[in-house]
Amino acid sequence: MTPIALVIVSTASSPLSSEEFRYGWDQLHRMLPAPTVWQEMPEPASPQAWSQALERASAAAPLEENARVLLLRHGHVMAGPDVLDRLGRALDGVQGTPTAVHAFDPGFPPALAPDYCTVRGMERYLEQLGTSELPLLADSGQHVPLVTLTTVAAVHAGTVRSHARWVPGAFVHDFASYHQARREDMLPLLPAGVARMLDVGGGEGGFLQAVKELRGSETHLAEYSEEACRTARTQVDHVWQGDFLTQPFAGLPNQGDGAFDCISFLDVLEHANDPQAWLARARSLLAPGGSVLISIPNVGHWGVVADLIEGRWDYCPLGIHCVTHVRFFTWKTLQDLLATAGFQVEHLERVQVPAPEDWARHWAQSPRLKADPESWNTYAFLVRATPLQEGSWA
Repeated sequence: MTPIALVIVSTASSPLSSEEFRYGWDQLHRMLPAPTVWQEMPEPASPQAWSQALERASAAAPLEENARVLLLRHGHVMAGPDVLDRLGRALDGVQGTPTAVHAFDPGFPPALAPDYCTVRGMERYLEQLGTSELPLLADSGQHVPLVTLTTVAAVHAGTVRSHARWVPGAFVHDFASYHQARREDMLPLLPAGVARMLDVGGGEGGFLQAVKELRGSETHLAEYSEEACRTARTQVDHVWQGDFLTQPFAGLPNQGDGAFDCISFLDVLEHANDPQAWLARARSLLAPGGSVLISIPNVGHWGVVADLIEGRWDYCPLGIHCVTHVRFFTWKTLQDLLATAGFQVEHLERVQVPAPEDWARHWAQSPRLKADPESWNTYAFLVRATPLQEGSWA
């Protein structure tokens, strides 16, 4: 494969705005270490922005017209170990004059749909893709690629997508929406009569925006990330930036005690060193009859079990193995946490991502194991819980 001389990446989506994004950014740089040159551009990706970035890079170190350039729409990308090799071989081997080749992504997957939830799971998926003898797919212009391999000449001429092709065996994961999720799957768990809602650690406020649209509730966001809060202020009634445990909620009666009808922790408690303290704070902030909504990943999911059997536990920017997770839960340990914090489960839903049938049969037949298929098929728990009476748990 011809070496990649230059990487042009848009940093408009702030790849260093959170620990998760920073971890992903570092992984991305390890994928293409020196002497590959990285040229960041603060504006969103576009042919004009690519051309300007190329001019800046060429001013520092002139590039041949046939030099390879990797274009990244943003820096929130997880790539498998051989994706760049596949793109390079495809660009080297295409007959005629191809301008570029693209990697598929979850928003525009190849014929084999994605089925992974861990880094190793993604590698297994890529191994399946690699065995598929599928032809390159012409770029119809209907989907904007996340990762493109092209040449200096094509960038200069503005013809990157003129005769581009998608490479079926090349696939990258896009996690740019990590702080933006609306979590509409949690809306059915909302209790009746939510006049004032607090979402803790809710990123840019997507879930609260969905709640506002559905119920008309007064929305409050408690979020540590200053950058996420800046965006959230455009769509949330009240944004409280900083540490949830010490947030004074200035301006609310009794500094927020008893002020909220519902408080949500959506994929948040696993990031807390002391999730019991977070639930205790929530209990004090709930109005009489209030409840908490919790979404939490299941460390007993088959994807994790399979990884461990293979000797793998790979941290990554998101998912069950997110690098900022410090606590891990099964249904039993989540029940224990809630009971210790003085809550009772009122409603439970399980997000199902079932194990492959042959794996499930094998585990179910393993001697001396009390196999629990319901557990290994559960990717996450969605819970609504209400406070117990003081005397029943203190």
